[in-house]
Amino acid sequence: MLDRLIVQFHLKKSYLLLGLVFIWIVLSRLFQGTQTLELPVSENTSVTTAFGDAAASIRGNRTKSPAFIYFFNPIRVGINGFVQVIRTLIAIPAPGSIIPVIGWLGFAGLIAFAVYATSNWRTSLLATSLLLGCGALGMWTYTMDTFAMTIAAVLLSLAIGIPLGIWAGLSDRVLKLLTPILDLAQILPTLVYLAPLALFFLIGAASATIATMVYSIPISIRITSHAIRNLNYSPIEASTSMGATTKQTLAKVQLPMAKQMIVLGINQTVMAALSFVVIAALIGAPGLGKPVVDALIIRNVGQGFVAGLAVVFVAILLDRSTSAAAKHQESFIPPTPKQIIRKRIKLGIAATVAIVMIFLSRAQLWAAVWPEKIDFSDAVARVTNTATNWTTTNLYIFTVGFKDFISNWVLNPLEALLGGSPWYVTLLLIVFIALVIGGVRVSLLSLVLLGLIVLSGLWHDAMITLTQTIVATLLTMTVGILLGILIGRNNRAEKILRPFLDAGQTLPAFVYLVPMLGLFGPTRFTAIATGIVYAIPVVVKIVGEGIRAVPATIIEAATAAGSSTRQIITKVQLPAAKKAILLAANQGMIFVLAVVVIGGFVGSGGLGYLVILGGSKPDLQGKGLVAGLVILLLGVTIDRIAQAGAKRA
Repeated sequence: MLDRLIVQFHLKKSYLLLGLVFIWIVLSRLFQGTQTLELPVSENTSVTTAFGDAAASIRGNRTKSPAFIYFFNPIRVGINGFVQVIRTLIAIPAPGSIIPVIGWLGFAGLIAFAVYATSNWRTSLLATSLLLGCGALGMWTYTMDTFAMTIAAVLLSLAIGIPLGIWAGLSDRVLKLLTPILDLAQILPTLVYLAPLALFFLIGAASATIATMVYSIPISIRITSHAIRNLNYSPIEASTSMGATTKQTLAKVQLPMAKQMIVLGINQTVMAALSFVVIAALIGAPGLGKPVVDALIIRNVGQGFVAGLAVVFVAILLDRSTSAAAKHQESFIPPTPKQIIRKRIKLGIAATVAIVMIFLSRAQLWAAVWPEKIDFSDAVARVTNTATNWTTTNLYIFTVGFKDFISNWVLNPLEALLGGSPWYVTLLLIVFIALVIGGVRVSLLSLVLLGLIVLSGLWHDAMITLTQTIVATLLTMTVGILLGILIGRNNRAEKILRPFLDAGQTLPAFVYLVPMLGLFGPTRFTAIATGIVYAIPVVVKIVGEGIRAVPATIIEAATAAGSSTRQIITKVQLPAAKKAILLAANQGMIFVLAVVVIGGFVGSGGLGYLVILGGSKPDLQGKGLVAGLVILLLGVTIDRIAQAGAKRA
C-alpha cells in the first residue's frame, strides 16, 4: 500500500512538472522577446556601475588604506617572495647568474629520486620520461614555472588544510562550521575567484597562488577530516584506557592509522592545485597556462595542443607519483635486517646519482639549460593542425553537422524559452519547479537568489549560461548513464574504461578547450562539448557505482521471473539506482557549469564572457565582478534544487 502511494506521488509530481513546462512554453510563445532584460555588452547597470566604482576606489587606495598597508600588501609580498624562491630554484635564473639554481638535469634527477623513494622504480621511470617529454615539446621553462606555482600552492594549502582537517575530524562543532564553506567552495566555478583576488592582490604569482589555495584547501580539509572520523575506534579506545592524553592519542594512534588517506588527500590537493594553476594564467600566473591562453586567443590549435600536451604530461606525472605514494604499503611482516640494509643501499645509490646530476646542472651549461636542438614542438603543432583540418573536412557530419543539429534543435529553442521569455515568467516557473522538486524551503531560496540575479541587471546573460549548462548536462547524462550501465554490469568494460575515466578526471578543464576549438570552432557548442567531456568521468563513475550497488537478490528474482536484459536494466537496476543517478546529475551539472563559464574564451557568450571581458577592460570591470557573483548565485540555485531532488527521490 505504501509503495503504491509513493509511486502515485512520483507520478503526480512528474505530471505537475510536465504541466509547468507546458505553461512555460505557451507563455513564452505569447510574450516572446518582451521584458527579457537583455543588455548590450558595452552598457552597465546601476549595480555594475557601483561595483566598478568600488573597484576603482580599491585600486586607488592600495597605498593609503590601512587594510592594504597592514594586511593585503604584506600577504601579497610574502607569498610572492615564497613563490619566487621556488621559481629561482628550478625555473628562472638566480640573481647574478644566467641559470636557475637547479638545471634541467638536476631537477630530472631530483624527481626520479623522490618518486623512487616514495613508490617504485617503474613509477620513477614514468615520471622522469613525462618530465623530459615536456622539455622535448619546447615547454621546459613553462613546465618549471608550473611546478614552482603548484609546489608553493600545495605547501601553503596543506599547512592550512591538514590542521583544519584534523580539527574538523576531532570536533563536530568545527565540522559543522566548516561544512557550508566547503560546500560553497565546491559549487563556485574556478573562474569566479580570479577577478576579486586580482583586485586585492594585483595580477601576478601572489594572487594566482592565493586563488589556487582557495580552490585546494577545502579538498585537503574534507579528506583529512574524513580520514580521522572513519578510523577503527578500538585502538583509540585502548590508547585512552592506557592513560594516553588526547595529544598523544592523536600523534601515536590516529595520525599513523589515517596516514594513507591523508596521503590520498595530498594527491587530490596536488591535482586541484595543478588544475587551477593552469587557469590562473588569466591573472598573470607563470607556467603552462600562458601558452594555452595565448593559443586560445589567436585560435591556434597546434600551438595550444603542444602546451596542452605538456599540461597532460605534468598532470599524469603528479597523479601517478602521488597516488603511487598513497597506495604504497609496507608488508605486514616486518622486513629483515638484510632487507632494510638492501633498501638503504638502493636509496643511497639513487640519492648519489641525483646529487651528481644536480652538481652537473650547476657546473655544465648543457645540463642547466634545456638543449634547443631537442624541440619537437613545431612538428607536433604541424601534425595537429593537419589532423584538425582533415577531421573538420572529412568528418563534417560529426563536427559541423552534429554541432548545427544540437544548436538548431536543442540549444536555440531552450535559449528562446529561458532567455526569450519575460523575466518574471521564467523566474516564477523556475521557483514553481523548485517547489515541486525540493519543497518550500528550496523554492524560497531559489526566489531570493533569482531575484538577486534580476537586480544585478544580468538576467539575460545568466539565462544564456543556464541554457548551455542544461544542454551540456542533458548530453552528459545521456552518455554517462549508458557508460555507467556498461561498467556497472560488466567488469571487463569497467577495467577497460577505468584508466580513461581516471585520466579524464586528472586533466585540468582548461586543456579540453583546445581540441574542442579545433573540432567545432569558436562557438557556443565548443563550450558545451568541453563541459561534456570534462563532466562525463564523474557521472559515469557515480552511475556505475549505483548500478553495482543494486542487491544481487533483486536481479536474480527478476531473472527468475523471465525478465530480459533490457527489462532488468530499465525496470530494476535504473529505478533502484535512482538516487545515484540524481547525484550524478547534480555533480555533472556543477562540473559543466564550471567549464561553460570558461567557454567565454571560445565564443560561448553569457556570464563567462563578461567575466573575461571585465578583466581586460577597466570600464567593464564592475560588470565582470557582478557576472562572477551571478555565476555563484546561479550555481547555488542549481545545486540546491538538484540536491533536494536527489534527497527526496
